Amino acid sequence: MATPEPSSKRTPTRSKVEFEPPSELAKYLPYLAAAAGFGVLVLTVTRSARYGVYAATALLAIAFLGLAYVAWEHTTTLPDGDRLRPMLRAVTVAVLLATVGPAAITLHPPAPQSVVQLTRPGDRAEVTVRGAAATVVLEAEGAFAPDVGAEAQAHYELTAARGSTEERVRGLFQRASEEGPTASRRVSATVASRHVLGTIHGAGPMTVILDRLPESVQPPLRVVVRAEPFSQKMLAALFALLAVAVLWVDVKVSRRKIESAYAASMGVVLASTFYLHGHFTRASLPSDLLAATLVGVLGGGVGGEILARIARGVAPGKS
Repeated sequence: MATPEPSSKRTPTRSKVEFEPPSELAKYLPYLAAAAGFGVLVLTVTRSARYGVYAATALLAIAFLGLAYVAWEHTTTLPDGDRLRPMLRAVTVAVLLATVGPAAITLHPPAPQSVVQLTRPGDRAEVTVRGAAATVVLEAEGAFAPDVGAEAQAHYELTAARGSTEERVRGLFQRASEEGPTASRRVSATVASRHVLGTIHGAGPMTVILDRLPESVQPPLRVVVRAEPFSQKMLAALFALLAVAVLWVDVKVSRRKIESAYAASMGVVLASTFYLHGHFTRASLPSDLLAATLVGVLGGGVGGEILARIARGVAPGKS
Protein backbone atom coordinates (compact mmCIF):
# COMPACT_ATOMS: atom_id res chain seq x y z
CA MET A 1 0.00 0.00 0.00
CA ALA A 2 1.50 3.29 -1.16
CA THR A 3 1.97 5.98 1.42
CA PRO A 4 0.74 9.44 0.43
CA GLU A 5 3.43 11.90 -0.43
CA PRO A 6 3.67 14.92 1.81
CA SER A 7 1.99 17.98 0.46
CA SER A 8 4.26 20.53 -1.12
CA LYS A 9 1.99 23.39 -0.06
CA ARG A 10 3.35 25.58 2.67
CA THR A 11 1.07 26.30 5.56
CA PRO A 12 1.05 29.99 6.33
CA THR A 13 2.73 30.82 9.59
CA ARG A 14 0.85 33.10 11.93
CA SER A 15 2.82 36.08 13.04
CA LYS A 16 2.99 36.52 16.78
CA VAL A 17 1.25 39.57 18.11
CA GLU A 18 3.42 41.30 20.61
CA PHE A 19 1.72 43.39 23.29
CA GLU A 20 3.62 46.23 24.76
CA PRO A 21 3.51 46.38 28.54
CA PRO A 22 1.44 49.23 29.92
CA SER A 23 3.24 52.39 30.75
CA GLU A 24 3.91 53.43 34.31
CA LEU A 25 1.19 56.07 34.05
CA ALA A 26 -1.41 53.51 32.94
CA LYS A 27 -0.67 51.37 35.99
CA TYR A 28 -1.53 54.20 38.32
CA LEU A 29 -4.55 55.54 36.43
CA PRO A 30 -7.12 53.62 38.55
CA TYR A 31 -5.54 54.95 41.73
CA LEU A 32 -5.42 58.48 40.34
CA ALA A 33 -9.07 58.25 39.31
CA ALA A 34 -10.04 57.00 42.77
CA ALA A 35 -8.07 59.81 44.42
CA ALA A 36 -9.71 62.37 42.13
CA GLY A 37 -13.17 61.01 42.94
CA PHE A 38 -12.40 61.11 46.65
CA GLY A 39 -11.19 64.70 46.31
CA VAL A 40 -14.36 65.73 44.49
CA LEU A 41 -16.52 64.21 47.23
CA VAL A 42 -14.55 65.93 50.00
CA LEU A 43 -14.69 69.25 48.14
CA THR A 44 -18.44 68.86 47.73
CA VAL A 45 -18.88 68.19 51.45
CA THR A 46 -16.92 71.31 52.41
CA ARG A 47 -18.23 73.69 49.75
CA SER A 48 -21.78 72.72 48.76
CA ALA A 49 -24.67 73.17 51.16
CA ARG A 50 -27.08 71.52 48.73
CA TYR A 51 -25.15 68.43 47.64
CA GLY A 52 -22.78 68.08 50.59
CA VAL A 53 -24.97 65.59 52.43
CA TYR A 54 -25.14 63.34 49.35
CA ALA A 55 -21.36 63.44 49.03
CA ALA A 56 -21.08 62.60 52.74
CA THR A 57 -23.43 59.64 52.21
CA ALA A 58 -21.24 58.40 49.36
CA LEU A 59 -18.07 58.78 51.43
CA LEU A 60 -19.54 56.87 54.36
CA ALA A 61 -20.88 54.12 52.09
CA ILE A 62 -17.49 53.68 50.39
CA ALA A 63 -15.65 53.69 53.72
CA PHE A 64 -18.02 51.23 55.40
CA LEU A 65 -18.05 48.85 52.43
CA GLY A 66 -14.25 49.00 52.25
CA LEU A 67 -13.93 48.16 55.94
CA ALA A 68 -16.48 45.37 55.55
CA TYR A 69 -14.40 43.99 52.66
CA VAL A 70 -11.31 44.00 54.89
CA ALA A 71 -13.26 42.09 57.54
CA TRP A 72 -14.76 39.69 54.98
CA GLU A 73 -11.30 38.88 53.58
CA HIS A 74 -10.50 37.01 56.79
CA THR A 75 -12.72 34.19 55.48
CA THR A 76 -10.30 33.53 52.61
CA THR A 77 -7.56 32.66 55.08
CA LEU A 78 -9.72 30.17 56.96
CA PRO A 79 -9.61 26.53 55.82
CA ASP A 80 -12.58 24.98 54.04
CA GLY A 81 -15.15 23.61 56.43
CA ASP A 82 -14.11 25.87 59.29
CA ARG A 83 -17.20 26.69 61.34
CA LEU A 84 -15.89 30.19 61.98
CA ARG A 85 -16.46 31.17 58.35
CA PRO A 86 -20.27 31.49 58.49
CA MET A 87 -20.06 33.10 61.93
CA LEU A 88 -17.61 35.75 60.70
CA ARG A 89 -19.79 36.51 57.69
CA ALA A 90 -22.93 36.71 59.82
CA VAL A 91 -21.37 39.17 62.28
CA THR A 92 -20.02 41.33 59.45
CA VAL A 93 -23.42 41.52 57.77
CA ALA A 94 -25.09 42.21 61.13
CA VAL A 95 -22.77 45.17 61.78
CA LEU A 96 -23.46 46.64 58.35
CA LEU A 97 -27.23 46.21 58.68
CA ALA A 98 -27.20 47.70 62.19
CA THR A 99 -25.39 50.83 61.00
CA VAL A 100 -27.38 51.42 57.81
CA GLY A 101 -30.54 52.58 59.61
CA PRO A 102 -28.94 55.03 62.07
CA ALA A 103 -26.61 56.45 59.42
CA ALA A 104 -29.44 56.92 56.92
CA ILE A 105 -31.82 58.54 59.39
CA THR A 106 -29.02 60.82 60.62
CA LEU A 107 -27.89 62.05 57.21
CA HIS A 108 -31.40 62.12 55.74
CA PRO A 109 -33.72 62.74 58.70
CA PRO A 110 -37.52 62.59 58.38
CA ALA A 111 -39.57 65.74 58.21
CA PRO A 112 -39.46 67.72 61.47
CA GLN A 113 -42.32 67.45 63.91
CA SER A 114 -42.22 71.19 64.47
CA VAL A 115 -40.06 74.25 63.85
CA VAL A 116 -40.20 77.10 66.36
CA GLN A 117 -38.46 80.46 66.56
CA LEU A 118 -37.52 81.98 69.92
CA THR A 119 -36.39 85.59 70.07
CA ARG A 120 -35.50 86.45 73.67
CA PRO A 121 -34.96 84.63 76.98
CA GLY A 122 -38.28 83.57 78.46
CA ASP A 123 -39.92 82.90 75.09
CA ARG A 124 -41.65 79.52 74.91
CA ALA A 125 -43.36 77.43 72.27
CA GLU A 126 -45.77 74.51 72.55
CA VAL A 127 -45.11 71.58 70.23
CA THR A 128 -46.66 68.14 69.83
CA VAL A 129 -44.59 65.08 69.00
CA ARG A 130 -46.52 62.47 67.03
CA GLY A 131 -45.94 58.95 65.77
CA ALA A 132 -43.44 56.31 66.86
CA ALA A 133 -41.11 58.68 68.65
CA ALA A 134 -38.80 56.73 70.92
CA THR A 135 -36.33 59.61 70.85
CA VAL A 136 -36.93 63.36 70.69
CA VAL A 137 -34.17 65.42 69.10
CA LEU A 138 -33.73 69.20 69.21
CA GLU A 139 -31.65 70.93 66.55
CA ALA A 140 -30.83 74.54 67.41
CA GLU A 141 -29.86 76.78 64.49
CA GLY A 142 -28.74 80.37 64.57
CA ALA A 143 -26.53 82.99 62.97
CA PHE A 144 -23.94 85.27 64.50
CA ALA A 145 -24.55 89.01 64.40
CA PRO A 146 -22.94 90.87 61.47
CA ASP A 147 -20.50 92.73 63.73
CA VAL A 148 -19.13 89.50 65.24
CA GLY A 149 -15.71 88.39 64.05
CA ALA A 150 -15.03 85.49 61.73
CA GLU A 151 -14.07 83.25 64.65
CA ALA A 152 -16.69 83.23 67.39
CA GLN A 153 -18.28 81.13 70.12
CA ALA A 154 -21.62 81.51 71.88
CA HIS A 155 -23.29 79.44 74.61
CA TYR A 156 -27.07 79.15 74.68
CA GLU A 157 -29.51 77.34 76.96
CA LEU A 158 -32.92 75.78 76.36
CA THR A 159 -35.39 73.89 78.53
CA ALA A 160 -37.58 71.07 77.22
CA ALA A 161 -40.55 70.39 79.51
CA ARG A 162 -43.33 67.81 79.52
CA GLY A 163 -45.56 67.81 82.58
CA SER A 164 -43.34 67.82 85.65
CA THR A 165 -40.30 66.60 83.69
CA GLU A 166 -37.81 69.25 82.64
CA GLU A 167 -34.52 68.81 80.81
CA ARG A 168 -31.96 71.58 80.49
CA VAL A 169 -30.15 71.75 77.16
CA ARG A 170 -26.86 73.64 76.94
CA GLY A 171 -25.35 74.17 73.54
CA LEU A 172 -22.45 75.89 71.85
CA PHE A 173 -22.35 77.74 68.55
CA GLN A 174 -18.91 78.16 67.07
CA ARG A 175 -17.43 78.95 63.71
CA ALA A 176 -13.96 79.43 62.26
CA SER A 177 -12.82 81.23 59.14
CA GLU A 178 -11.01 79.52 56.30
CA GLU A 179 -8.44 80.87 53.90
CA GLY A 180 -9.61 80.27 50.36
CA PRO A 181 -7.42 80.03 47.25
CA THR A 182 -7.79 83.76 46.71
CA ALA A 183 -6.94 84.50 50.36
CA SER A 184 -10.49 85.63 50.98
CA ARG A 185 -12.02 84.70 54.31
CA ARG A 186 -14.98 82.35 54.06
CA VAL A 187 -17.32 82.23 57.04
CA SER A 188 -20.28 79.89 57.51
CA ALA A 189 -23.58 81.76 57.66
CA THR A 190 -25.45 79.34 59.91
CA VAL A 191 -24.35 77.40 62.96
CA ALA A 192 -26.21 74.51 64.55
CA SER A 193 -26.09 71.93 67.33
CA ARG A 194 -27.95 68.65 67.84
CA HIS A 195 -29.31 67.51 71.21
CA VAL A 196 -30.80 64.08 71.91
CA LEU A 197 -33.14 64.41 74.89
CA GLY A 198 -32.43 61.93 77.64
CA THR A 199 -35.50 62.22 79.90
CA ILE A 200 -38.32 63.12 77.50
CA HIS A 201 -39.34 60.26 75.23
CA GLY A 202 -42.25 59.23 73.06
CA ALA A 203 -45.15 61.12 71.56
CA GLY A 204 -47.02 63.87 73.36
CA PRO A 205 -47.07 67.63 73.99
CA MET A 206 -43.88 69.42 74.94
CA THR A 207 -42.77 72.96 75.74
CA VAL A 208 -39.52 74.47 74.49
CA ILE A 209 -38.26 77.46 76.50
CA LEU A 210 -35.37 79.76 75.65
CA ASP A 211 -33.32 80.43 78.80
CA ARG A 212 -30.24 82.13 77.40
CA LEU A 213 -29.26 83.68 74.07
CA PRO A 214 -26.01 85.68 73.87
CA GLU A 215 -25.96 89.07 72.17
CA SER A 216 -23.48 87.73 69.64
CA VAL A 217 -26.21 85.48 68.19
CA GLN A 218 -28.69 87.24 65.94
CA PRO A 219 -32.29 86.42 66.95
CA PRO A 220 -34.41 84.48 66.42
CA LEU A 221 -33.05 81.11 67.51
CA ARG A 222 -34.56 78.41 65.30
CA VAL A 223 -35.33 75.11 67.05
CA VAL A 224 -36.21 72.07 64.95
CA VAL A 225 -37.99 69.26 66.80
CA ARG A 226 -37.50 65.79 65.32
CA ALA A 227 -38.59 62.30 66.36
CA GLU A 228 -36.71 59.08 65.72
CA PRO A 229 -37.96 55.49 66.15
CA PHE A 230 -35.00 54.38 68.27
CA SER A 231 -33.19 55.96 71.19
CA GLN A 232 -29.51 56.58 71.74
CA LYS A 233 -29.59 54.08 74.63
CA MET A 234 -31.11 51.40 72.40
CA LEU A 235 -28.42 52.10 69.83
CA ALA A 236 -25.72 51.91 72.51
CA ALA A 237 -27.03 48.56 73.76
CA LEU A 238 -27.22 47.11 70.23
CA PHE A 239 -23.74 48.32 69.30
CA ALA A 240 -22.33 46.98 72.58
CA LEU A 241 -23.70 43.51 71.80
CA LEU A 242 -22.26 43.69 68.29
CA ALA A 243 -18.91 44.83 69.71
CA VAL A 244 -18.82 41.75 71.96
CA ALA A 245 -19.56 39.53 68.94
CA VAL A 246 -16.83 41.29 66.95
CA LEU A 247 -14.29 40.74 69.74
CA TRP A 248 -15.30 37.07 69.98
CA VAL A 249 -14.74 36.56 66.25
CA ASP A 250 -11.43 38.43 66.41
CA VAL A 251 -10.21 36.16 69.22
CA LYS A 252 -11.22 33.05 67.24
CA VAL A 253 -9.41 34.32 64.14
CA SER A 254 -6.22 35.07 66.06
CA ARG A 255 -6.32 31.61 67.69
CA ARG A 256 -5.93 30.18 64.20
CA LYS A 257 -2.55 31.93 63.87
CA ILE A 258 -3.99 34.53 61.51
CA GLU A 259 -3.11 38.20 61.82
CA SER A 260 -6.49 39.74 62.55
CA ALA A 261 -7.71 43.26 61.80
CA TYR A 262 -11.34 42.30 62.29
CA ALA A 263 -11.99 44.17 65.54
CA ALA A 264 -10.30 47.33 64.29
CA SER A 265 -12.22 47.47 60.99
CA MET A 266 -15.62 46.76 62.51
CA GLY A 267 -14.88 49.08 65.44
CA VAL A 268 -14.43 52.03 63.08
CA VAL A 269 -17.87 51.39 61.57
CA LEU A 270 -19.64 51.13 64.93
CA ALA A 271 -17.91 54.07 66.65
CA SER A 272 -18.25 56.55 63.79
CA THR A 273 -21.93 55.72 63.26
CA PHE A 274 -22.73 56.08 66.95
CA TYR A 275 -20.96 59.45 67.20
CA LEU A 276 -22.52 60.78 64.01
CA HIS A 277 -26.01 59.88 65.19
CA GLY A 278 -25.57 61.90 68.36
CA HIS A 279 -24.01 65.04 66.88
CA PHE A 280 -24.78 65.49 63.18
CA THR A 281 -26.54 68.54 61.74
CA ARG A 282 -26.52 69.64 58.13
CA ALA A 283 -25.35 73.13 59.05
CA SER A 284 -22.17 71.69 60.60
CA LEU A 285 -21.68 68.85 58.11
CA PRO A 286 -17.91 69.14 57.40
CA SER A 287 -16.84 69.43 61.04
CA ASP A 288 -19.24 66.70 62.21
CA LEU A 289 -18.07 64.31 59.49
CA LEU A 290 -14.43 64.98 60.37
CA ALA A 291 -15.14 64.45 64.06
CA ALA A 292 -16.96 61.18 63.34
CA THR A 293 -13.98 60.01 61.28
CA LEU A 294 -11.55 60.80 64.10
CA VAL A 295 -13.77 59.11 66.69
CA GLY A 296 -14.11 56.07 64.44
CA VAL A 297 -10.38 55.75 63.72
CA LEU A 298 -9.13 56.51 67.24
CA GLY A 299 -11.98 55.17 69.35
CA GLY A 300 -13.21 52.33 67.16
CA GLY A 301 -10.05 51.40 65.27
CA VAL A 302 -7.25 51.93 67.79
CA GLY A 303 -9.50 51.28 70.78
CA GLY A 304 -10.95 48.18 69.16
CA GLU A 305 -7.49 46.80 68.47
CA ILE A 306 -6.44 47.42 72.08
CA LEU A 307 -9.55 45.68 73.41
CA ALA A 308 -9.00 42.82 70.97
CA ARG A 309 -5.43 42.31 72.18
CA ILE A 310 -6.63 42.28 75.78
CA ALA A 311 -9.39 39.80 74.89
CA ARG A 312 -6.91 37.53 73.11
CA GLY A 313 -4.79 37.41 76.23
CA VAL A 314 -7.52 36.75 78.79
CA ALA A 315 -10.10 34.73 76.82
CA PRO A 316 -10.09 31.09 77.96
CA GLY A 317 -10.24 28.04 75.74
CA LYS A 318 -8.90 27.15 72.33
CA SER A 319 -10.13 27.69 68.81
